[in-house]
Amino acid sequence: MSKPNVILLTLDTLRQDRLGCYGFKPSLTPNIDRLADSSVRFTQAITGGSWTQAAFPVMLTSTYASMYGGCIGPLAAERPSPIEALSKNGYATAGFVTSPMLGQAFGYQRGFDHFADLTPGEKDPGLRAIKGGQSLLRLPLTHAISRMIGLRTRPAKLYVSAQELTDQICRWIGETHSPFFVWGHYMDIHWPYHLEDQLIQPHDIAQAWIDVAHLHDVNWNGASISVQQRDHYIQLYERAVAYMDTHLGRLFDYLQIRGLEKDTVVILLADHGEEFLEHGRWGHWEDNLYDEVLKVPLIFKIPGQITEKVVDRQVRLLDLMPTIFDLCGLPILEGMQGNSMASLLRDDHPDYRADVTVSEMWHDAWHIVSVRSEEYKYIWDNKKPEEPRLYDLRIDPGEQHNISAEQPEIRAELHSYVEARIAEMTSTQPEHAAMGPDLDDDMLRRLRDLGYIE
Repeated sequence: MSKPNVILLTLDTLRQDRLGCYGFKPSLTPNIDRLADSSVRFTQAITGGSWTQAAFPVMLTSTYASMYGGCIGPLAAERPSPIEALSKNGYATAGFVTSPMLGQAFGYQRGFDHFADLTPGEKDPGLRAIKGGQSLLRLPLTHAISRMIGLRTRPAKLYVSAQELTDQICRWIGETHSPFFVWGHYMDIHWPYHLEDQLIQPHDIAQAWIDVAHLHDVNWNGASISVQQRDHYIQLYERAVAYMDTHLGRLFDYLQIRGLEKDTVVILLADHGEEFLEHGRWGHWEDNLYDEVLKVPLIFKIPGQITEKVVDRQVRLLDLMPTIFDLCGLPILEGMQGNSMASLLRDDHPDYRADVTVSEMWHDAWHIVSVRSEEYKYIWDNKKPEEPRLYDLRIDPGEQHNISAEQPEIRAELHSYVEARIAEMTSTQPEHAAMGPDLDDDMLRRLRDLGYIE
């Protein structure tokens, strides 16, 4: 079959170690596990960026985040456009995104026949904007009284839910002729983790407001997190993982009912993970290039695969689009930096080769580069170029002991990849910087509450 359907499911902030198919017990994810049972599952898939804006250019254009003027603003027109190429080669294309950083303001609609920039359309209760109102929102009594008079006082949704997103994807597939390519981006396990529709009891609503205030203080003011708070946040995160899995299960069931499984490639992965204080921070701060953020789940369900296949070789999400093109029988686009992983999916003796993976944090003039082999991780920070970090992943998988001073030859070898990235960043720098996106007040509020701006 030369032109299979392709469904790309990107799950924001999903840690690999919270999926049952990756060993988490008891499993929170029976539906993802069911998909993995007849798929190719990668144990060392490394994302190209430590946060959404750095990761997605790598995944969707097969170019590095720092190229073409960087990744903070809209996607540069000079980057390859795989979606446009799919459309020109007979694919119906659709994108459904729930993150404000992946919408039309940032240029991600390029090439899609149908693009849904999904927004929840809710506003916070008026109390939040009143002096002293935020303190009142942290009291259960406030919400008990509000419920009696019919007022909604829970936090406004920051993203459309997995339920609504899945409904829209299924509806579009049902109205579309093959072959098709559809991308759906799920945000349910991104901070603040709360499932707002389930915030009904006054105590739970008050606690949600407490959580929002505390994590903002943690992110921007260095507030501490107690053991009890850490456990609470992890519990919220895991509950959101289970919720998202339920609705992914509905999508998988829909494909089976429609008889599309035999003709469809389903790819499930995360753009990045989440730190739970492993290196002293919470969340996915741009400067965290450790494995709790960079090593992500990656599952390929391909037609004809009926048993689980596990690939332990390190792979790059830079290679995602070249692999999709290979599976669709299309030549890799000029300008793509990656290689196809298709031989890893199909063959016992694959020809795929990627000696290292390169991941980046790029923000204005701040550039951090991670170079990871299967044995070592090297991290270089242009703010502290004389303090590189090197970790032996074989004996120190938690990346706690910097051995840079003890291994100068390995450090120098891996630093050569940093120099190559800097050279390519410089050579692709546009003559004129692109204008930043025009963000309205609602977008700014969502980005602030998601922790991206103070």
